[in-house]
Amino acid sequence: MKFFASPERDYIYELVATYYDDPIMTKTKDLSDSLSMYVVQLPCLLMNEKRYLIVITHKDQEQPGFTKNLSYFRWVSLQARSLQEESYKNIPIHNYKIKRDDKFMIGLKIKNRSNEISVYETDLGVFTVSLLHCKNQEYEYPNEGNLVSAFETFQTVLQWI
Repeated sequence: MKFFASPERDYIYELVATYYDDPIMTKTKDLSDSLSMYVVQLPCLLMNEKRYLIVITHKDQEQPGFTKNLSYFRWVSLQARSLQEESYKNIPIHNYKIKRDDKFMIGLKIKNRSNEISVYETDLGVFTVSLLHCKNQEYEYPNEGNLVSAFETFQTVLQWI
C-alpha cells in the first residue's frame, strides 16, 4: 500500500512488509491516547523463547483482536523482539523466509552505544536501528552491519528520524 507521504518512508514500509512476507498483525492494545500496538508471533526453534514483530501505529478505532496485514500500516516504530511476554502467546505464528537479496542489505553504522543499547544510522538516513543489549556489555554488537542481521537478532527497534 502506498501512502505518498515520503518516497523514502514508503520504500521502507514496503521493504519491511516484503521481508516478513506481509504478516497479518493483531491489535493487542492502545498504548496511549495517540498510539496503538499490533503484534504477530514469528517462529523460533527454542522452546522457551518467543519472537514477535511489533508495530506501533497512530491510534485507530479498532478493538483488540482486529487483524490487518503489515503492508497496510504506516507505523511509527517497528520492533523485532524476543520477549518472555505470555500475554501474546495466543497470537498466531507467521512463518517467513529470511531474505538475502541486496535490497534488504541496507548498511548500518554505529552512531552511539551504552551498556543497554547500540544505535545505528542507515545508509538511507531516514531511520535509525537500535539493538537492545542482552548481556549488559557496551560492545555486544559490531560497529557495522546490515538491516537483515539486525532484524535477526530479535532485539531490534526501528524508528524514523
